[in-house]
Amino acid sequence: MMDILAGLAKSWVVFSLTVRYLLTTRRGLATAALAATPILLLGSLALARVETFDIVLFQLLMVPLFLQVVVVFTTLVQATSLIREEIEDNTMPYLLTRPISKPAILLSKYFGYLASVLLLLVPPLLAAYAITEAHAGDALSTDREVLIAFLVATVLATLAYGAFFTFLSVLVRRPLAVGLGIGFVWEFVVGSFPGDLPRLSIIHYLRSILKELAPFGPLRLYTSDVSAGIASLVLVAFAVAALVLAIIVFQQSEFKQKA
Repeated sequence: MMDILAGLAKSWVVFSLTVRYLLTTRRGLATAALAATPILLLGSLALARVETFDIVLFQLLMVPLFLQVVVVFTTLVQATSLIREEIEDNTMPYLLTRPISKPAILLSKYFGYLASVLLLLVPPLLAAYAITEAHAGDALSTDREVLIAFLVATVLATLAYGAFFTFLSVLVRRPLAVGLGIGFVWEFVVGSFPGDLPRLSIIHYLRSILKELAPFGPLRLYTSDVSAGIASLVLVAFAVAALVLAIIVFQQSEFKQKA
């Protein structure tokens, strides 16, 4: 029992240090500024008193702007730094001298990533929704199904993209460059193809979730026969598989202190 408690305490230290690092460095401040983009855009529309600005326009803007740019870039920048920067800065050997296993280190860092990124992404999403409803003169609960759909998609996107980019961070030396190609080329191009090819992209399952959970609007026009439940299971399974692969690669890696 004492060993378990000691292991949990060490994992908590790694988790808390990861959260603090991801939120307080220049990287965290830059991604926070990016995450605020929906607030600035929708706030500008409200201040300009755009007549067509309502929950329908909110849906049209938030998929390409928030899910496909803000979420992808934020998860990419934060997740690829979890392990790779420790390696490049030569701090990984020091971390491994502590009595904590490699899988525990990776998982603690990943959960620290999840906490920090959701803290960056969820408040701007809530604020953007509140601005939209206030401009339309509606109560905050009027279109709550749309908000719930985006919240679910945001959490699952953070989970799936983060796990994959964490895997990249232990697999390749330049995970950010590779991740940019996958996040902004593969996801955009493959996700827009007709037929079954979009099933090979994360955004397809996120759009499938939005389609089913949103009761009306342009989100329901997306062509997909995948239910929200199945799409969620696919994304969770993908995240678990990516983390398992990351642990395997990380476990087999050797880190020597540089002179």
